[in-house]
Amino acid sequence: MKTTTITILSENKPGVLYRISNLFLRRKINIESLSVSEIKKPGFSRFIIVVNEDEALVQKISKQLARIIEVLEVSIQSNETSQTTSVGSEIAKRIQVSIIKRIELAGRAVNALSLAQGIPSFETAKYIKDAVKTAMETDRTDKYTPGYGIEPLRGIIVKKLKRDNGITATNSQVIVTHGAIEALMAIFMGLLNPHDDVVMPTPNYASHITQLRIALGGRSPIFVPFDETKEGWTLDIDKLEKAITPATKAILICNPSNPTGKVYSRQELKAIAKLAIKYDLWIVADEIYEYFTYEGRKHVSIGSFPEVADRTISVFGVSKSYAMTGWRIGYVVGPQKYIDEVFKIHDSLVTCPTAVSQYAALAAMKGDQKDVAFYKGEFEKRRAITAIELAKCKKLTYTTPHGAYYAFPKLTVPVDDVELSMRLIKEAKVSVVPGSPFGKGGEGHIRISYGVEEDALREGLRRLVKYLNENL
Repeated sequence: MKTTTITILSENKPGVLYRISNLFLRRKINIESLSVSEIKKPGFSRFIIVVNEDEALVQKISKQLARIIEVLEVSIQSNETSQTTSVGSEIAKRIQVSIIKRIELAGRAVNALSLAQGIPSFETAKYIKDAVKTAMETDRTDKYTPGYGIEPLRGIIVKKLKRDNGITATNSQVIVTHGAIEALMAIFMGLLNPHDDVVMPTPNYASHITQLRIALGGRSPIFVPFDETKEGWTLDIDKLEKAITPATKAILICNPSNPTGKVYSRQELKAIAKLAIKYDLWIVADEIYEYFTYEGRKHVSIGSFPEVADRTISVFGVSKSYAMTGWRIGYVVGPQKYIDEVFKIHDSLVTCPTAVSQYAALAAMKGDQKDVAFYKGEFEKRRAITAIELAKCKKLTYTTPHGAYYAFPKLTVPVDDVELSMRLIKEAKVSVVPGSPFGKGGEGHIRISYGVEEDALREGLRRLVKYLNENL
C-alpha cells in the first residue's frame, strides 16, 4: 500500500495549522497522521503529514501548500509498504476524526468564536467539587474501583432511573462508564457482528455513525431521514419499517436528538417498540439530553415500556445535565443478559471509570437538582435568542428545537455545508458544524450550539447572519 509523507518547513504564524487542515478537508482527504516539531531556525516549525492518496493529487496539493502559507520548503516522499507494515487498520482508514473536533481545531487556529462544540458554559457546581475534595482526603479515589462502578453511585442511579425515567432496574443492571461515548462503543461492540444492520433515524449524532462503522467492520448504518416540517422533525414509521432488513439487529435513537433537538413523542416510541417486537430487534437509546426539553414537552424513556424492557439498552450521563463534560461519567442500563456482555467490552476498554469522577457524579445526583433546573432555564433563554437572531437571516429556514441545546437550520441556497463551515471560520471568524456528517437529511444544514454564554451567542449569531446575508 502506498503512503505519501509531506514535509513542510513553515513560519510559526497564526493560522498555519488551519490553512493546512482546511486544504485537506476541502478535498475530503483524510490525514492519517500530522506532527509538528520545532527546528533550529528561529520562528519556524516542521509539519509532517502522512496521507494515503494518489501521488499526482498530492503533488498538486504540495504546490498549493507552498502558495497559501509562508514556507521554506515543501517536499513529498512516497513509500511502498506491505499490508503488514501499513499505517493504521483498514477500518481506521475508512473513518475520520469527528467533524466537530476538526472544526474546533480549525477555529482555534484563527481564534474564531465557537458555536460548534456542545459544551455547557456553566462551571461544575461547588458542592460537587467539595464532595470530591472530601473523597480525595479520605483516600477513596487513589485505587481502581469495581469495573461496574462504585456501589453508592450505582444505587443512586437505580433510584433516579425509577424516579425520572420509569425504568425499573437493579444495581447489577447498571454499568458506570467513562462517559456516554464509551458506553455506546461498549454496547455496539458487545451487541453487533460485522454482518449485522442497524437502522438509525437521521440526522443523528455524527459520532454514533462513526462508532457503528467501527463495530460493523467499516459498513455504515441504514439511514432513515426524518421528515422536516414547520412543526419540527417527525419520524415516518413506515419508512423505518421498510428500512429493516433480514440482517437488522437494532434500532438506534437519540432522544432528545443531537443535532435536531427532536423530542420523540410517546406515540413514536410506541411505534418503534412495536417494530422491535415484530422483527425481534434491540433498541439502543442515547438519552444524554434527557432533562432539556421545552414548551411543556416531556422526555419519555423507551426503556420504561414493559413490552420492550427486555430488549432496550439505555445510555445516560452527567456531562450535560450537571455541566460536567470534563469529568467523563456516563452509565448504561439494560437487561441483565446483555449487560454482562457489555461489561466484557467495557472492562477491556477502560478497566473501570475514573474514581474521582465517580464521586463527583455521586454528589451531583444526590444534590437537590436546582442546578439542572437553572441550566434548563438558561438554555430556554438562549434558545429564544437564537430564534430571534436566525430570523434575521434571509438564507436560512429554521425549526425551533424541542430539546437539547442545538439549532439545526437549513440553508435556502445550494451550498456544500462542509465548505461553508470552513469559510465561516476563515472569513467570518465564527465556527458552526456542517450538517452532512450527521447522516441523510443533514445535508445543507448547519448545527449551532446555544450552550455558550449569552454574549458569545449573540455575537456569534450576528457574525453568522451577516456573512450569510452578504455572501450567499
